[in-house]
Amino acid sequence: MSTVEMEMPGGLDALAGVVAETDAGAAAVLMPGAVPGAQPDMPQGPDYGRGAAGMVELVRGMVDGFAPGAGWDNATNERMAASLAPVFEKYGWDVERALPCELVALMVCGPVLYQSARVVALKIQTDRAAQLRAARGITDPNTIAGAAAAQSGSPAGPQGAGQPTAAETLARAMADVPQFPDM
Repeated sequence: MSTVEMEMPGGLDALAGVVAETDAGAAAVLMPGAVPGAQPDMPQGPDYGRGAAGMVELVRGMVDGFAPGAGWDNATNERMAASLAPVFEKYGWDVERALPCELVALMVCGPVLYQSARVVALKIQTDRAAQLRAARGITDPNTIAGAAAAQSGSPAGPQGAGQPTAAETLARAMADVPQFPDM
């Protein structure tokens, strides 16, 4: 008797049975119709209801991102998705698989970038207004420091300057001109 037959009860016959089972399992996976009694896996079609719900939720997030508080409630979300699902099915729109990733990225990132741009614009406008207020400073009688300087009679320019500077001359000339905000 060989060493293989001593270690395995049944010898090569048992090994042949294992190989046959493995081959049958592989054949069932690779060719489902070739094995008798096996049902082939039917490819699943798109889930239009889930796609419609996802699309409505994405648009709701977009609307709420562009205009915070303008989004709708969950009940409206469900009604809208239920009305869109048959339309998606009628035209075969599989938004989960066929929607371009660039469009999804635009819909997700667009509102965030828009709000960020608005915050940056407000920050720039606030900084510009602060710089203008600081530039007007003591020479402007409409500010607290300027009114105090006007009442005390102290000169608005640097101490010891005999001739007014070009900035002071310009400030006096522009004092009567109405100031409009930058648009």
